[in-house]
Amino acid sequence: DFVMGLSILLRGTLREKLEWTFHLYDINRDGYINREEMTEIVRAIYDMMGKYTYPALKGDVPQQHVDAFFQKMDKNKDGVVTMEEFIIACQEDENMMRSMQLFENVM
Repeated sequence: DFVMGLSILLRGTLREKLEWTFHLYDINRDGYINREEMTEIVRAIYDMMGKYTYPALKGDVPQQHVDAFFQKMDKNKDGVVTMEEFIIACQEDENMMRSMQLFENVM
């Protein structure tokens, strides 16, 4: 899985990279990203960052990130993000596109 992911990130098309990224968030592999999955991921990221971040993070920051994600990605407001919604929203986001382009210059 690691080698496949690395190959996609370095040599895959934009769509393949976005599909791979979507699958990282779709923990239960049901084809949707729901709030519980995203909350679990965001909390894990904050746990890895530790309590020594500067400035100190407030308790509601992870939930704010989840809310912002769904505001941007859940186009039809049904409470889940499909792969197509995810890909379209990412393609419309300049920061996301710049992030994906970083991998093109790695090798």
